[in-house]
Amino acid sequence: MKIRIHPAFIAAALLMIFTGNAVLFCAYVVAVIAHEIAHSRMAALRGYRTGGITLMPYGGVINGGERYSRTDNILIALAGPLFNALVALLIVALWWLYPSLYAHTLDFCTANVALCVVNLLPLYPLDGSRIVYSLAKNKLRALKILRIAGVLGGAALLAYNVASVFYTYNFTAGAMGAFLIYGAIFGTGEESYLHVTERSPLIKDYKEGVEKRVVCVDGGAPLLKLLTLVRRDADTLFILVDEEGRQRASLDEEKLKLLCSEDALTAPALKALGQKGEKSKLGRL
Repeated sequence: MKIRIHPAFIAAALLMIFTGNAVLFCAYVVAVIAHEIAHSRMAALRGYRTGGITLMPYGGVINGGERYSRTDNILIALAGPLFNALVALLIVALWWLYPSLYAHTLDFCTANVALCVVNLLPLYPLDGSRIVYSLAKNKLRALKILRIAGVLGGAALLAYNVASVFYTYNFTAGAMGAFLIYGAIFGTGEESYLHVTERSPLIKDYKEGVEKRVVCVDGGAPLLKLLTLVRRDADTLFILVDEEGRQRASLDEEKLKLLCSEDALTAPALKALGQKGEKSKLGRL
């Protein structure tokens, strides 16, 4: 998996090193990578893949959520912060067993707690905003509000940064505020997830010729099994049969792609097709 470094992350690194927090920065890098791997693993479990990990000051920016189901969006968004919370809890548990580890693991625990708490805030482009966006009925309005919230949240941190000059100066708050404003205004789609249905072999190369083929498969087979039977050089029609080999339904690649984008890849093909048929009259013979 490729790891890309966003310019904002480099700025955060220089800032933390300049302020004498080099050790905390190293702990933070490990926590951020773990955060993004958790997102990626959950995405893989839901049938998506990522092109790599992009390191951002607050974890990662995940756009393009309107292309995925509500459940997928929420699970993927929660995976990162919850993993950080789990790591922090494990570290605290170790302190009870081995108190001497406290001094050596405090920075790593702090980094994980910070990533968890900050990313659950409903401020674009944090993970919390992705959850709110997924639950919203009016997506465009929700996105606009979340972006505004991100800018206002960043501005509040900058104001706190300025006010802290008069007591205990907090340089990190100002930096975080600047990064939030940057992410809310500009954002990026580079970290978007790509569902398996958007990959080859569902994308055909008609210049090389594509044959028509019919494949009989058990209707209880998961959608993922059907995906493995799709070939780039063929347009496949699936005949879903029962245990005795009798035809129960048919399913072409376009309908398979639709089902995979709306149902879990572990869902039985015949059941998924039936549910879709009840909702939108698709999949009925």
